[in-house]
Parts: sequence; C-alpha cells; structure tokens
Amino acid sequence: MPLLAANESPPPDYYAENVGRILSYVEENHGDLLTSRERGFIRSFQGSSVSAQRLYARIVSRKGPWIRTDKLVYGEVPDVCGALAELSSTNLIELNPPGPADALLRLLTRDEQKRLFPHLRAPSKALWIEACTTLHTDRAIRDRLGTAYRWLALCSTRELELCQLLFFGDEHQDLSTFVIQDLGLVRYEDYELAKTERQFDNLAQLDRYIFLRNLRRLAHRIVQHPDLAPLLVPRLMVEPCNRMEQRQLDKVSNRLGYFFERRGEFDEALQCYGHSRSHPGGERITRVLKRLGDDTGVERMLQRMKVRPRSAEEEDFAERFGRRGFKPDIPISTCRLKGDTPEHIEQHAMEELTRNGGQAWHLENRFPLGVAGLLFWNVVFAPVKGAFLNPFQNAPVDLRWPDFARVRAGVIRETVTRLGEPGAVYDVLKRTWEEKQGVANALVSWRHFDGRLLDAVLGAIPESSLLDLAHHVLTNLYRARTGFPDLLVIYEFERFEFVEVKGPEDQLQPGQRIWFKSLKSLGLPARVLKFKR
Repeated sequence: MPLLAANESPPPDYYAENVGRILSYVEENHGDLLTSRERGFIRSFQGSSVSAQRLYARIVSRKGPWIRTDKLVYGEVPDVCGALAELSSTNLIELNPPGPADALLRLLTRDEQKRLFPHLRAPSKALWIEACTTLHTDRAIRDRLGTAYRWLALCSTRELELCQLLFFGDEHQDLSTFVIQDLGLVRYEDYELAKTERQFDNLAQLDRYIFLRNLRRLAHRIVQHPDLAPLLVPRLMVEPCNRMEQRQLDKVSNRLGYFFERRGEFDEALQCYGHSRSHPGGERITRVLKRLGDDTGVERMLQRMKVRPRSAEEEDFAERFGRRGFKPDIPISTCRLKGDTPEHIEQHAMEELTRNGGQAWHLENRFPLGVAGLLFWNVVFAPVKGAFLNPFQNAPVDLRWPDFARVRAGVIRETVTRLGEPGAVYDVLKRTWEEKQGVANALVSWRHFDGRLLDAVLGAIPESSLLDLAHHVLTNLYRARTGFPDLLVIYEFERFEFVEVKGPEDQLQPGQRIWFKSLKSLGLPARVLKFKR
C-alpha cells in the first residue's frame, strides 16, 4: 500500500523523516567528505525540536529563495512562530534578510501592492515592479514591506544540496523523489545496495565533481557573457579521474569549442574540442580543419571516427563527409498525399498501412529499448560496482555510457546463452512483463509496452530476431537510444516490418541512417515511407 494518498494529509513527521533520512545516511556513509560547516548543518537539524524539524522540511520543499512566513500554515506545526524563531537561532534560516527588492516585491498580491504603494499604477506586475524599484531604493522598499509581512531565506542551501548529491548520486533528484514513490506513482527495483559503494571515494574527487559542475554552469552563460569564455579555457586542463568526470568535461569542452568556432577563433575552438572525447567534438574538429585547408588532418580524423566511432552521429558523419550526393542503401517507398500534409503524419501512415488489415504502433525507440529491457532485465540491474547508489534509480548510473556492456560482458554472455534455448525468449518476455509490471526501468515504457503489443509481438516476430535486436541495443546503448523507425507494423500471416515515416519536407537524420544500417545487418525488414505532394 502507498504511504501517501492523493488529497490526504501525510503523516505528521513524513517530510521531516525524509530530510533526517538523507542527513543521517550522509553522516554515516560520507562523513569523511564533510567539512565542519556541513557537519554543523546536520547537527543543527538533528538537534532541533520535532516542530522545528517539521517546519524546516516543509520550507525546503517550497519554491524560494524568498518565502513569506505568513504562508507557512501546516497542521503538524501548531506553533509556526516558535519554530521559526528556533530555526533562526540555529542559523538554519534567516528572517527578513536583505534580499533584492524586485524579488521581494514579487511576493505581493495585487491588493497588497495597492495598499503598500498606493501612488503606483502599471498594467502588469512586471512593469509595476520596474516602476517601484525606479522610484524607491531597495532599502526603502524592504522597510515598507517589513511593516506588512516577514520573509525568510534558507541559510544552508549549499550544504543541503551537497547532502542530496551524496545521497542520490546526482543533482537531478531531490526530496520530491520520496513523494513520487510514496504516492505509489513509481516502484523501484529491489537491487542490492552495498554501503561500501560510493560515487566519491575521497574529498578530492568530490571537489573535482563540484568544480566541473560549476564549470558547466558557467559555460551555459557564455553567450550572454562572452568575456567569460577565455577565462574558462584554462580550467579545461583538469585531468579527469573517472568516466563521470570525463563526461562533464566533454560537455564544457564542446560548448566552449562551438562558441569560439562561431566567432571564427579556430585555434581556441580546436583547443577546446581537443579536450572532448564525445560527440560532436570529433565532427567539429574535422569541420574546422576543413575550413583551414588541412586535408591531412581531416583524413586522419575521418579514419579515427570510422574505426572507433563515439556515437551513431559520428559514425554517420565519417561515412558521409566529403561525399557529395552519397546515398545510403535504404529501401524507400513513396505515397502521394491527397490534399495538405496531415498534422499527425505517423497516424496517417498507420491508417494507410493497415487499410487492408493488420496492426500498427507508433513506438519509435520505445520498442527496441523495451524488448532489450525486458529480455535483459537482470543485466540492467546487475550488481556492478558503483552502478547503484540509492534506492530510487530506474537504471544504473552508467546505463548509456560507452563501456556499459564491457563491464557486464560475463552476465550478458550467460544471458544470451540462456535465451538461445527454444522458447526462452518468448517465456522471458512474457514472464518479465507480468512480474515486473510497473517497476521503473529506464528502458521500458510500461505505458506503451502493453499486453496487446506483447501478444502481437510474440505471435509475429521470431525469437531469434527479438534476441538479436535486444542484444544489439544492449551492447550499443550509447548509440542505439535514438533514431529507430517510427512504426512497428504487423500484417496478416505473421509478417512484420519497421517503417520510418517522412513528410514531403523531412529528411533522414544521422541516428536514423545508422539504425537502418544496423537493421539490415540484423536481417530485419525496415523501410522509409516517404509522402509526397
């Protein structure tokens, strides 16, 4: 039974226990990575009264950074004023801090605007705030606001973010993860968590991760602040110690490289791209070298990409670059449109293809990924070092990293052998679908992979084809996650095909061309259905 129910109040200590769970776990398992400031933050929360803990947990779930205290009304906190005073005395919050006037003015209702600043009129709130800040100083505005309400700001946001990072293993999950699970909206696989498994083995690794994360955030601001870019380039000299650090460095390097390339600063662009080991770094280097007339360098880059492509896009680029008019060997059928192009061209194609019988599904990559996820469920959740860091993961950390399959080669080999037995593929597909229904798996979209689809697949597609397709996906996840044909079509007499639908102005993308090449090598029927006017 779900712990929470929609439209019903949670248990009184629910939110406070979630915060406490994170902080206690971090203190126990990552204490050596914490500074005295971070340990003090944890102790401040743990030493607070029940009422103060409950209120703090509610505050951190609200949208900040500035929060009106009169909006804090919770049944489990009968004395909000007392709890606020306690949180303020332990430096977990700050009351009426000197925040920006425009941000504090956004907290006012329309009636409050009129009452506090009766002389101001404007057609919109944004223009009203602009007029107010032009007419009054920030201090004068804060003084007047202070007569109407109090506000607060969290004092330890960095410390809380760090604890959430150490608990969840990434910066995309937060306290809302508990709520989603406890409402019964998501169920997670019951994989084993070893206390010895940590994302950061020492403080130096944690500091490097935070450094690279901040570097990535700054790189996103270079278009608005061009003078920032040259200052970031020397920071790329950091030597990554693991795959996670390399991925962050790649993103920064590619972004900076593209910035300099667009400005015509090619030496700087090549320098930045040279630090990247992921797409589109190699492609951009090749294009810059071509513009500089370095044909030898271009050929060297193309040979590297053909032998060791880093992505489907890079493989396609290496095959096509410099070959004007090159057309890959892809079956194409054409169909005349009667009238304007339909808004939903894929739905129109499904109706045309099944006009004389059969079934069609618009699944795109959900189909091959779903088959791989169901057949190789044990591989996805295999106990690999560093793969699972918290109970709320729908996949291992490295699911789409280039060496995902390599580090699981043994269990993949054993699974393929077992699935090679007659009837094993169909049995595992059906059994996994029934037993794991609704359990979060990043490869399986339960909403799309329903019983009707499963029955049709089991009745029409040979076991060997399903196994070959799933094995290809699993061993090429970092390349095969996009570009699969739009439709799965199953006709009468157990005939099936995959169909990519293109409107009159649409063209095949690199990932799609690579998938057609792969499907041909796997012996699976696939074509492009091109609509023309």
